[in-house]
Amino acid sequence: MTDLRKRLFLSAAVSAAGTVIFLSGCSGRVTPEKLFNEASKRMQEVSSSSSRVELDIQLEDILDLREVNMEMEMENTTDPPAGHAKGSAEVNIVDAEVSGDMEIYQVMEDGEYVIYSSLDGKWEREVTDPDSENHLGIDGNIFAQEGDVLEDFHLAEEPVTVEGRECYQMYGDVKGEDLMGLLGRDMISAFGLVDLPSEEAVKELDVPVIFDIYKEELLPARIIVDMSGVLGDLYDSYGETTKVNLYSIELVFTEYDQVEEITVPQEVKDAC
Repeated sequence: MTDLRKRLFLSAAVSAAGTVIFLSGCSGRVTPEKLFNEASKRMQEVSSSSSRVELDIQLEDILDLREVNMEMEMENTTDPPAGHAKGSAEVNIVDAEVSGDMEIYQVMEDGEYVIYSSLDGKWEREVTDPDSENHLGIDGNIFAQEGDVLEDFHLAEEPVTVEGRECYQMYGDVKGEDLMGLLGRDMISAFGLVDLPSEEAVKELDVPVIFDIYKEELLPARIIVDMSGVLGDLYDSYGETTKVNLYSIELVFTEYDQVEEITVPQEVKDAC
C-alpha cells in the first residue's frame, strides 16, 4: 500500500472530432483543428479545477483474483501550482481485503516539488523532480505536440450529459506514452498496486479513450480510459497467465475556477 502515497493530480486535455461540426462559441463552421485550438486556449485561462477520479481493476490469474477500487475527490490550482486529494482505496486479493483512507497535498516549497501523503493518518513527506509524466496542475497544451493523434478521433452522433450539462463526446485511441503524459505514470499503474509487464511496452499501446467536452464552456468534462483489452493482449504477449477482466479509469471535472489557495496545514508538516 506504500505506493498509494504518491502523486495523484492530473492534467487535463481535450481532443478534437474527426468531422466538421457546428459549435456555439466558435464563429461559423469549424474544423476539428479549430475546435481543439479553441478548447486549448480556454484551458490556458483556467486557474483551478475540481474533479473526482474512480479507478476500477480486476485481474484474474490461475489461483489469484485481485480487485482494486479507488475513489478520490481532487482540487488543484495553477498559480501557485498546488493540489489536494482525499479519498479511499480498497484492494481485494482472494479472500483478503485491505482498505484505507488517503489524503495528498502537492505543493512547491523553496523551488522544490513536495508531496505530503497519508494512509490512514500516517503522514510522509517526499521531494521529487517533476517531469512530463509527473505533472502538477492543469496543462492545456498536453496534446499540443500530438496533432496527428487527434486526427483519428471521431465525434459521437449524440451528445452526452456530464454533471447535468450537455457535452460533445470524442473517442479514439491514444498512445500509452501520451496517456502517461495526460494522467501520470502512477495512475496508469494503479499507484503501484498492479505490476504491469513493462512500462516501455505500455507506452507503445494504442489505448481507447473517450473525451467529453462541456458544450457551453468548451472545457474537459470527463475522461474515460478502458485499458482492459490492450493490457490483456500485453500480458499474453509476455506469456503471462493474467487475465484482465477490467482496467478502467474515469476522471470527471466538476468545477473550474472555484478553488481557493491550497496550503499544507501546519499539523501535517509537523507530523512528517
